[in-house]
Amino acid sequence: MQVTATAVVAVLGAILGLQLVPDSKVEVGPLTASVHVRPSLSSDTVLLLPPIGEVSFDTHTAPVSIEARVKGVDVEKAEALFYSDTGFAELQSTAPEQITAAAARNAAMNALFAAVGAGLAVGLTFRRVRRSLVAGGSAVALVGVSVGATAVTFSPAALTQPRFEGLLSQAAYIADLGEATAQDYASYRDTLAEFVGQVSALYIAADSLPVGLDQENLVTVLHVSDIHDNPQAYDVIEQLHTQFAIDAVIDTGDIVSWGTPVENELLHRIGTLDVPYVYISGNHDGAAAAATIEEQPNATVVDNEVVEVAGLTIAGIGDPRFAADDDSDIGSGWQEGKDAVAASAFQLGDTIEAHDEAHPEDPVDLALLHDPTQPEGLLGRAPLVLSGHMHTSKVERDREGSGTDWLTAGSTGGALASGGVAPVLQGDDPLDLTARMLYFDRETGRLVAYDDITMGGLGLVSVSIHRSQMPQEETELEVPEGAETPDGTVPPEQEVSPGEGLPDEDRVTPTDPVSPAPGASDGGEG
Repeated sequence: MQVTATAVVAVLGAILGLQLVPDSKVEVGPLTASVHVRPSLSSDTVLLLPPIGEVSFDTHTAPVSIEARVKGVDVEKAEALFYSDTGFAELQSTAPEQITAAAARNAAMNALFAAVGAGLAVGLTFRRVRRSLVAGGSAVALVGVSVGATAVTFSPAALTQPRFEGLLSQAAYIADLGEATAQDYASYRDTLAEFVGQVSALYIAADSLPVGLDQENLVTVLHVSDIHDNPQAYDVIEQLHTQFAIDAVIDTGDIVSWGTPVENELLHRIGTLDVPYVYISGNHDGAAAAATIEEQPNATVVDNEVVEVAGLTIAGIGDPRFAADDDSDIGSGWQEGKDAVAASAFQLGDTIEAHDEAHPEDPVDLALLHDPTQPEGLLGRAPLVLSGHMHTSKVERDREGSGTDWLTAGSTGGALASGGVAPVLQGDDPLDLTARMLYFDRETGRLVAYDDITMGGLGLVSVSIHRSQMPQEETELEVPEGAETPDGTVPPEQEVSPGEGLPDEDRVTPTDPVSPAPGASDGGEG
């Protein structure tokens, strides 16, 4: 009975001691991390990457968890790593030993604190020095056996089977199963070095906000586009909102691929997002899709009108085409579609000018147009235009000398873009999921910085955030010569009344249409 009681007290004391073990600091290249070794039933290795989530691996069989948390990044060292010819080679040779040494130090501290905890608990409870020493020694032995079992059973091959949490869980992951069966220590070093490089890039980009601005002075907007039925995009939005406190989401269209009732049912997911959602229709979206989105309590559908959301004055217009009835790649359909897009841009430009004249104290901050290929109607009429359609991210500052900055988002639908069935490839690789975080000055409504977010890739995982800052000086808006609003009126079949989306039957439909492949409009874009 006494032996059982002593064992229980010793275990409780050891557990208390283990809870007090401080972390062990380690520098791995530019990263500063803390390492913990803890008794656990999960038996895995966990890497915590605030604020983007965590990745874990089932690396061993002993009842021990190894936890590493990235505490910070030396940006100067990180930049030196990327520009050095030998930087990654040095990481490959040193990183495993550095992490192993930190884990070993923390394991030794676990043994020490467990021994002290068990010894003190037994000593204070039973007032027996011998029992106290036995309890402390037993705790050391138990920790040593667990750590030894971890070292013996540790498998670098487990790095090919990560589990992701947070934003990382939305990144596409592709494992080469042929290579996975031949994992060795050398490839483990390569993978670890690559991982450190990716995390370094992530933190380099998010190093600081523009000078003189903090989160309270900013409106944070997430720009998404060309989701094309991929439900993963909404998971990405939700994670980004949770971790970066987004004030609004702006969607520049092609949220579905054919505008069918089945696709439109997916759009109810928007209503579950706890953030305002501003939307304009793309050429793949029908009027039914826009109506479904407008039913969502947090959504605003904008069509040739000006609205205020999250403190920003936003103008937008839907794409006048509808791909399910469109044949824009052959015959007269292509020119009709091109003319319709150009006309809609001029319509929105006129709407913006009318609003700015009536509200000189609150002019339009940004405009939304799905297709950026016919920009003339908006140049010089809005300080910033957001668009999509091209499935490739692009930034054009002071486009054509007009003072208008034009930002085109890639595809937030990524691997399911244009059709929602087969993956779209860039070369041999799946198209990345992309989005762009925009930071506006709350006082002026001007864009001051943006982050390009890319999710996808090969190997372990690829999640990158690239920070860019806008010039401090403001550019004067000026309508380029020859880009004035045409003297003639917009053809009635192409005109969009403010706040009234075009019915599907009124969108551009060439004579004798044929069923196009998704993304065929305007030379193959979405």
